This record gives sequence, structure tokens and C-alpha cells, in this order.
Amino acid sequence: MGLRDTLRALADAPARIAAANNALSGPASPWAQWPNHLAYIDLPEWAAGHDWPLTRTEALRVPAIARARRLLCGTIGRLPMRVCGPDGAPVDPQPRWLDRSDRTLSAFKRTSLVVDDLMFYGWALLAVERDGANAVAALDYVPWTRWEFDPDGHVLIDGQRANPGAVALVPGVDEGLLAYGSRAIRHADALTAIAERAAATPVPNIELHDISDRPMSGPDIKALVSSWAAARRGEHGGVAYTNKSIEVKPHGQQNADLLIEARNAAVVDIARAVGIPAAMLDATAAQAALTYETSAGRNAEFVDYGLSPFMAALCARLGMDDITAPGEHVEIDLTGFTSLRPPDAAAPDDGADPQPPAPERLARP
Repeated sequence: MGLRDTLRALADAPARIAAANNALSGPASPWAQWPNHLAYIDLPEWAAGHDWPLTRTEALRVPAIARARRLLCGTIGRLPMRVCGPDGAPVDPQPRWLDRSDRTLSAFKRTSLVVDDLMFYGWALLAVERDGANAVAALDYVPWTRWEFDPDGHVLIDGQRANPGAVALVPGVDEGLLAYGSRAIRHADALTAIAERAAATPVPNIELHDISDRPMSGPDIKALVSSWAAARRGEHGGVAYTNKSIEVKPHGQQNADLLIEARNAAVVDIARAVGIPAAMLDATAAQAALTYETSAGRNAEFVDYGLSPFMAALCARLGMDDITAPGEHVEIDLTGFTSLRPPDAAAPDDGADPQPPAPERLARP
């Protein structure tokens, strides 16, 4: 085995380790043929009542995670990528796969979906199309549900082993939010449910205490309680009725400030788990520590600590020799950070190679 093969084997080690670990826990999908990256997640003790694995859909029901995803995927997806040579200058011409718009997905959508997978699962997969000279002609996103690892760490697409030259496995910086952020996600979801119940039922809790010598019948009790509950939700202007045998007793009172603080703390935990500044998720707790004097400083914080790990993972993989020529690397142009133009909308794809201007600021892995 040569040096290059040895390095390739080392690069495949995380995939093989993941496959071995999943072989112990079992696949999450009943249709999976092999233990794979869709393994069940061990839930914390407080979530023992939930016997299902944490899913992306469940996580996105938490508003802070939905916003974090839009920020990460929407921002990185619209930033253009450039292939640069050993001198750091963009190569001429640029590869067409960077921003081709004649595929099923636009370059923006392809990149945003890759970042989505890296955020939630820690892995992403691209299908590679090559020309007659074995150079990369196009890259296409492979949906997470269509691929898996076999016990040897090889990639399977729709149950079939993929040609190594036809796929590009993109590893993230960790195993993803669903693996390490499950406690914060379920905690935030539980607080949302508590807030919904608090909004539906005014405080304090009410006891309708019968002080007569003749207890009410079951149907009468149910009717009285129902009428009071409806009134407290706003029906009839919030006005209810009691006779001389019914005493209204309030019990306890929910602390609205405590609930607000708890939800803000949950947002901060989500921000930590995702890896972006809490102020980007509109957290209002600890204002002195979560606000910035200028929007430029806030954006710089977002780039340096939120976007960079995902951009570096993507650029590092696309800069490997099976995608770009030896000595070349991929960088993301941050000069258009405040622009709304997606990377594939600069000009129609007429078959000519794009000729972008030299970037002023580049994000390098």
C-alpha cells in the first residue's frame, strides 16, 4: 500500500468507526440492510418516557433550531466558492461544477442541503459526475435517507455499494446536533409545550369547592367545571357563575418571568449546541453578554464562530485531489456576505466557464 492509499485509509477511519458503533446499537430504519449512520440515540434519564430516536423533524419544531438552520444554510448556500491555485489566486477558468445551474438543484440549494446534513448528522454525501478526462463535471447532493454505511465503512446508495470515484463523502466537525444536542432540544421542546398550556389555561389554578350539605352529582360537577373553564379561556367575556354553595379557591400562580427566563436559557443552550452566537437567535437573556455594539461585529462573530466550521469542512473536502487538481484548494468568497444574489444567478449557464472577479476576502479551511 502506497502513501496515498494509506492516507485514504486514514481518511476513511471515521466512517468505519461509525459503522462499527452502529453495528452495536442497530439501524434506525427498518428498511436498512446494514447497520448505518441512522442509529438510535441514547436519551437522557429525564426523557425516559420517549422511546423514539430524536429526528430532524422533531428538532425543527423548536423555533430556535429552525432559525439557526435558516441562518447557517441560507447564508453559506448563497456565498460563492472559488478554486484557487498554490499562489492563492483563483484559477482561470473556474470549474463549472462550482455554480452550474442546469442541474436538478441549484448550487445554492445543493450547498444549503449539504450544510443541513452536516448540522444535524455530521455527514453529507455528494454524487460526482466526471467527464472523459476523469475531471469533475458536476456535483449533486445525495439525500440523507438514500445512503448509508455498510459494516466495512463503504458508502451504499439505495442499498448498492457506490463507486468511490462517483461519490464524495463530506465529514463535519462532529457527529451532528442530533447526537450531541438531544438534551437541549428536548428541553426546549418541553418548555414550548409548557408555554402553550400556560397560554391555554389562565393562572392561578382554580378549585370550585362545594360547601353545601348535599354534594353535586357527577354530570352537574362536569357541567360546572366546563362552564368555568370556558369562561376562563375568554368565552362570555370571562364571566362565570357560582351559587351560594360553591366557593372559588385559587391555588398557586405560575411565574411568567420564570417561564420567559427558562425559554431564553433554552435558546442560549440551542445556540451553544449549534455553535452560533446566541444573539443571532434573538435570545434576550444576559443582554450584556449577548449584544453587540455594531452589526459588523455581530456578523464577524457569526462568520468566525458559526459559519466557519461548516465552511471549512465543505472547502476541505472539495479541495481534496479527487475533486480539484493537486495543489489547488477551494475557498468561499465572503465579499458578498450582505448580498442577496445566490451563487448561480450571476449569469445564465450558456456553456462557457464563469469568469468571476478576484475575491477580496476568502474563507479558507
